[in-house]
Amino acid sequence: MIVGYSKDFDKNIDKLTDKIAKKRLEILIEKLKKADSLREISNVISIKNYPEIYRIRTGDYRLFVEYIDREITILLLEYSKRNEKTYRQYK
Repeated sequence: MIVGYSKDFDKNIDKLTDKIAKKRLEILIEKLKKADSLREISNVISIKNYPEIYRIRTGDYRLFVEYIDREITILLLEYSKRNEKTYRQYK
């Protein structure tokens, strides 16, 4: 798949200080690049009311992606630690 990055995603990564979370993210991005579809990735769930937005769980963090099936493209939207505010913008 083709993987793109949003500006918000880049900002989230610049602020991230957890080295283990960064390493998990790097591994996950490599898996996404090698995959033919999201079905090949574990811990993927569609966000309610947003059929093109998915979240992928990696430890305490969530990676939000927009999946554009026609082009088999993934746009990485956000990578943040799971808390009460994590899903606020997707409700």
